[in-house]
Amino acid sequence: MRNSHRFRGAVVASMLLGVTGANVVWADSDRSVDDVVPTAPKSDNGVTARAGTSAGIVYGAPANVTALGFTTAIGQRFGRLAIEAEYTYLSFQQQATYRTPFGIESGDIGVGDGNRLDLMLRFDLLRFGPRVDHTTRSLLTIYVEGGAGIAIDHWNKPASDEMDRVVPNDSKRVEGQGGFGLMIFPHRVAWLIGSICRGTSVCRSVEMNDASGTGSLVDRSMLFQSSLEFTF
Repeated sequence: MRNSHRFRGAVVASMLLGVTGANVVWADSDRSVDDVVPTAPKSDNGVTARAGTSAGIVYGAPANVTALGFTTAIGQRFGRLAIEAEYTYLSFQQQATYRTPFGIESGDIGVGDGNRLDLMLRFDLLRFGPRVDHTTRSLLTIYVEGGAGIAIDHWNKPASDEMDRVVPNDSKRVEGQGGFGLMIFPHRVAWLIGSICRGTSVCRSVEMNDASGTGSLVDRSMLFQSSLEFTF
């Protein structure tokens, strides 16, 4: 008999919880997405912060080198124009042969790293799609960008188990850069996908000496970036 009372009590409690849960779900369904995901400021101006990845090629150093790394930036938007201070770290890798206990192997090895500190200008050139958050910004935007900054490269000498290779001198120089890309802007977060060319003469070939002094190299790079930009 005691078990029967307990069973009926459990059934009643379950029914009450079910009704309460249904009311909660019904109430949540009336909420708009703006109540869940904060929107961007209702203007075209604001502080921006950006973080993402970079990947590309450094040409002629002396052989082409793969560059992989990350990018961070902080800035200010004024309508279609954005100004950013940007930092990029790159790890340089190259296809090479090296000795192992099992014989000669080939693969990617680290040959150096680079640091980039730039002042960037980005301009929204073409805008497509509906307006976002009651501003003049659109869902899709094609942008162009350019800037200048300092590039610091460090190149590793071959390790004892690596074959000999030409090693450029470590360098610190002023670079120009220019690029373009696509911005997808949903609410507070924008996704930027673009390519950028860097060099002491932006995208033109420039000679630089290698550590051995036996020849000249080309100092130029093409990077592809994917990043998220947050507007406050």
